[in-house]
Amino acid sequence: MYISGLKNYLPRYNYLAITAILLLLSFITISCDREDDELIPQPTETSTTITGYIKTPDGIPLANIPVSFDYIVKGVFGSTVIHKAKGNTDKSGFYKIFFEIDETSGMGLHDRYSFSVDLSVLPTDKYIIAEKLDFYISLNNNIEEWSGSTINWNFSIPLKKLVTVKVVNDGTFVKEGKYAVKNMFSYYTDGDFLWDEQNLWDDAGKWCIFKSIDIPKNGTTSVTIPFAVGVENAIRVVYHGDTEYGYPNGIPASGGKVIEITEGFNNEIELNYQTPDSNNRWDDL
Repeated sequence: MYISGLKNYLPRYNYLAITAILLLLSFITISCDREDDELIPQPTETSTTITGYIKTPDGIPLANIPVSFDYIVKGVFGSTVIHKAKGNTDKSGFYKIFFEIDETSGMGLHDRYSFSVDLSVLPTDKYIIAEKLDFYISLNNNIEEWSGSTINWNFSIPLKKLVTVKVVNDGTFVKEGKYAVKNMFSYYTDGDFLWDEQNLWDDAGKWCIFKSIDIPKNGTTSVTIPFAVGVENAIRVVYHGDTEYGYPNGIPASGGKVIEITEGFNNEIELNYQTPDSNNRWDDL
């Protein structure tokens, strides 16, 4: 009705242009994102199988954790997610999924494979990682290496313990910019081909938590930050940069400490501020 009314007020070429734009917008809306399943009922000789356990560091199994393997195609008008395999961990924390690799897929500039572990089903007040994890998979030219193979990826998801970290500055020059207390720990060890999309700046299998902090010119300040129970936590102050230069993963701004804590840990951790050096960007913890 509205477009028909426009014909009385617009030249023919304007009317056609507006009609084309509206149709294009309609197409984009309809084709924005979609999901399809390409699941197979049983593995074959050419299937790729992924297995593993999801447990706490002390061996308690985490049941009913969804896992999936997807092929993602991104284009101008949206993305398509093709679910190649889906599954859940059983009461022992074990999962097994299988799928067929299409040798013609993965050829597009923005195409990719993704392996997901959905930890959002875990209570956030109990576990230090309680969100969906998406891992980028780069097969490159190794498709024949995956075909008919079994890959094992195990995950160790710690409980969470809030710990107070005190930062001391004895008068050292404070470089202008943003600072944070950084805690880093491992949550899986078997990670060939597996890269965490949320922590690409770190080595594979490392989880990082940042807690913003203002460094005093002279004195102390404290923050409370989650620690992983039963594993080594690498803790230090890091510098994220200023308005001109940024360091997403942070560069060292204190000495570091590696601490394994228990659920009964009640000590305060102390770190001593040091002026960050842009020539020393890598964390040695």
